[in-house]
Amino acid sequence: MNFNTQMAVSAKRAAKRGVSRKGATRLGNKGNKGNKANRRNTWLVWFKRVALMMTLSGMTFSIVVAVGQLRAVPVGELILTGYTGGDVSDQSIGASKNELLALLEQELDQGFWQVDLLQLKASLESHAWVRQAVIRRQWPNQLVIGIDEYVAVARWNDSYLLSATGDVFLPSQTAVFSHLPLLKVKLIDVEQQQSPTRETIQQAVTWFNQFQKPLTDYGLSVVEQTQSLEGDFSLVLSNGLILVLGADQVVDRFDRFLTLLDGRLMSELDDIKVVDLRYVNGLSVRWRDSIELAQVEVTSSLLR
Repeated sequence: MNFNTQMAVSAKRAAKRGVSRKGATRLGNKGNKGNKANRRNTWLVWFKRVALMMTLSGMTFSIVVAVGQLRAVPVGELILTGYTGGDVSDQSIGASKNELLALLEQELDQGFWQVDLLQLKASLESHAWVRQAVIRRQWPNQLVIGIDEYVAVARWNDSYLLSATGDVFLPSQTAVFSHLPLLKVKLIDVEQQQSPTRETIQQAVTWFNQFQKPLTDYGLSVVEQTQSLEGDFSLVLSNGLILVLGADQVVDRFDRFLTLLDGRLMSELDDIKVVDLRYVNGLSVRWRDSIELAQVEVTSSLLR
């Protein structure tokens, strides 16, 4: 191989080596740039994550602080409506404002948003005159309380009162309600006598209305209605007359008494103490000025 040929071969080899080295050098630069970009992207991702976690932590802390502040907000004002009682300590009718506030006092030590409304409701309804309590929160820190009181329409078995809604309740005293009619229903179960069923109350009221309505035409009213264990009815009228009806044919016997009021009996009514209608064709009377307890038989001729 001559010199020129060797030079040409050496030049080609050198050219190949140069290309190879140059190419290797370019690949190395691209690799470095890729690694730097990856590291930058990784740091950016981690930075975003840290920033997000810090933001969420700050928001959580703010929420916790805000909730704590809200829980600490005291009850600012109580708005009570519906109660009828005055603030006099010996007031016997209705619930007074002071009595209601006393029931709420312990529960209001908590924050406005911590107050247990169901517990407040139960406390208010423990008052003898409160039939139902409705409570709601009103922004920013008010409690609005509506009181539905019982309205007494009659006395029940001496110690209790009967409301217009058919509920029996026990006030602190019943002496001031002596003007209300008295319904006495004697039951075998003592507990039932204190807490009668709805059916028992409904039946007593139905009988009372049936007796009361026609008597108003004669200027009379029922002031006391008694039903014994055996079902016997007796009435005390507004003029003091005692009417004994028994347990059978009660409606017919009462109608017989009304018929008598249209006749002779009406003129003598103020002199009669007891009228007993437990007879088939007549009745017996007891006069007010009679010393003996013996009853006088009255024939059915009075019915003509």
